[in-house]
Amino acid sequence: MAHKADIFHIHSPADGIIAVGARCCGDQSTDSFLTIMDVTRTDEEIDADIQKHLEDVERKHEARTRALAHIERLKKK
Repeated sequence: MAHKADIFHIHSPADGIIAVGARCCGDQSTDSFLTIMDVTRTDEEIDADIQKHLEDVERKHEARTRALAHIERLKKK
């Protein structure tokens, strides 16, 4: 299964700070937040940070799915 992370929440708790919530495959247990502390950066820099965060969330979810399946196989032995 291909893992796909999306932005599910955006929050600005203070001027100049934005928290971006990412979730993979609609699974709440994968929720992860990126805090953007420098909103004066270019759109391209912000996009790159968010894209990297989404990819990290996808990679972690895929790794957890693989590891859980592996451990279940060991449990059956």
